[in-house]
Amino acid sequence: MTRALTSYFERGYRFHKLGPVASSRKPEAPATTVTPGTRKKAGARAVFLIHGWGVRAISMGRLASALADAGFTVYNYDYPTSKRTIREHSDIFLSMYRAILSTDNPAEVYFVTHSMGGLLFRAALARMNESECRRVEAVVMLGPPNRGSALAYFGDSRAVRGINASLADMTPSPESYVMNIPPPPFLPPVGIVAGKYDGKVSPDSTLLPEGQPCERIVVPCTHPGLRNPKHTLAPILNFFRTKTF
Repeated sequence: MTRALTSYFERGYRFHKLGPVASSRKPEAPATTVTPGTRKKAGARAVFLIHGWGVRAISMGRLASALADAGFTVYNYDYPTSKRTIREHSDIFLSMYRAILSTDNPAEVYFVTHSMGGLLFRAALARMNESECRRVEAVVMLGPPNRGSALAYFGDSRAVRGINASLADMTPSPESYVMNIPPPPFLPPVGIVAGKYDGKVSPDSTLLPEGQPCERIVVPCTHPGLRNPKHTLAPILNFFRTKTF
């Protein structure tokens, strides 16, 4: 509990790296259960996690551990969500992401995002070149407000914008940032997991803009519950492996 609270006061803008767990399973076949083992050096498969608004990377901790247990090298990105606009956050992320690819050079790259993290990813993807986009094997978005969230109207005032730069970017207004993220040069396979009891982002609001294909399933959980591996790990791994749910 103390660690969760103090994480909000950290500067952020860094990756928490978690190495994969050795397993008797073949590395090319992700599965929902593995035999726990000792940490090993970074493998060929990397998954980047991007958390959502109002939380920090620790909120994705259980999912990060579960993906490491499944054989991935996990890069759990941490950033202070209210400090900058989504566009500004994505610029910082993209620079750091490119540095990771340059130094660690994973053979396969995957993404898992939660809520606003999906918008940050889309904004970064829109500014990648085509070869960079094609390097992403698959992305699974958990409860992304791809078509906005009515709750974000709370941030669409001068007073709130003064202390929270990103919230108003997510309104469903035609002029909001989320409604105007450019399409990428190439769209990797996108799977979306929506929460049936999500009171922040409705399942219909999770879909990508028209003309950008994606697959979507709805699971029986809340918005925060989408970060719980018991609700989403199995579909994440299945989508990574088959590019479908």
